[in-house]
Amino acid sequence: MKKYIAMLAIVIPSLIMLLLASCQKEIISKKVQEETATSSAASGPVTRAYRDSFQMWLNFRPDIPGGWNPANPRSRVYWPGYGDGNATHMGKAGVYFNQYTLRMPIGQIYMFSRPVTMFFATELQGYNVPGEVAAIVLDGKGNSVWFKNDPNGIPSSSVSPTMVTFSGIMYIIGGTGKFEGATGEITINGYFNPAPLSTNPNALLDGTLWSNGWIRY
Repeated sequence: MKKYIAMLAIVIPSLIMLLLASCQKEIISKKVQEETATSSAASGPVTRAYRDSFQMWLNFRPDIPGGWNPANPRSRVYWPGYGDGNATHMGKAGVYFNQYTLRMPIGQIYMFSRPVTMFFATELQGYNVPGEVAAIVLDGKGNSVWFKNDPNGIPSSSVSPTMVTFSGIMYIIGGTGKFEGATGEITINGYFNPAPLSTNPNALLDGTLWSNGWIRY
C-alpha cells in the first residue's frame, strides 16, 4: 500500500504538469494564430483575382467639333454606356463607361479613355470620380472600382455589319469603399451590334463585355 501511495504521489503531479503544459500550448497556439491574423490584416493590401461580366447598352455620340466625318463614321466618336451584371468581390454590380474611338495610321480603330463623368455625372454623384476614370464598376453599396484604358488604346474590329469586337488592357486606378486606393490590371473583351445606327443615329446599341485580371486592395 505504501508503495502504491508513493507511486501515486509521483504520477499525479506528472499528469497535472502534462495537462497544464498541454493547455498552455493550446493557449499559445491560439494566440499565435490571432496575432498572425492581425498581422496579416494589418500588413496592407492583398492581390486577388478579378473578373466581371455585363450586358451593356451604349450610344453613338460623334465628336463634330473634334472633326468627325460621316465618311469615316467610327472615328472621333464618344461611346458612353452602362450595363448590369456581376463582379468578383461585389456580386451583383453595374458599370458605367465612356470611350473615344480614333482611326489609327494603320487603319484600325482604337478606343481611348475619356471621363465617364462627361455623360454620367448625375448617376455618379457621391463617388468623387477623377477625370482620368473611363469606367466604373459599382455595387450600389458605396463600393466602386475605377478603370482607365492603356495609354496606347484598345483595338477594335468590325467583324460584320452586326458585330464590332474589342479586346485590350485597362488599369485599376482606385475606387471607393473597400476598394479605396485599389490598383490592378485587367484584359477587357466585348462586342456590340452597330446595325441600328444605319437607320437611327440615336439608337441604343446592345452588347456584352467581360474582363479577367487582378486587383490589389
